[in-house]
Amino acid sequence: MNDKSRARLIHLLISKSMAEALLITAVVVGFYFATTNPNLRGVLDIADRSFVTGWVVDEGNPGARVEVQLFVDDQFAGDVTANQYRPDVHSAKRADDDWHGFAFRTPQLVPGEHQARVYAVHANGAGTRRTLQLIGKPYTFHIDP
Repeated sequence: MNDKSRARLIHLLISKSMAEALLITAVVVGFYFATTNPNLRGVLDIADRSFVTGWVVDEGNPGARVEVQLFVDDQFAGDVTANQYRPDVHSAKRADDDWHGFAFRTPQLVPGEHQARVYAVHANGAGTRRTLQLIGKPYTFHIDP
């Protein structure tokens, strides 16, 4: 193989690698937008031995009520619709109305440190796939004996 053929082969291999990288990037971006909602905003305000509370808004559809699920120590603990009265969310101009709060009763827990996470349930456009999207940050709390 002469130098000209070798150079052509190298250029073809580089071009092929770039095309593959672009294809993979397109697939990843498509998957991201199919499984997440970049318009979801929310906060987990309180987690203690009695309640886990917060709010969530779909800024792309601010009148919608978002389904949320609670996990404590990585265990499913319940699901509700975020439709509780939260005038602070409306006054902060995060929503069109006051009804985007959520509240869960904390499950029975042993004394010690625990972590609560709240996820919004996101359905794709056709409603055939549902994924969970973390709302706010995990909240660590302590139960005294």
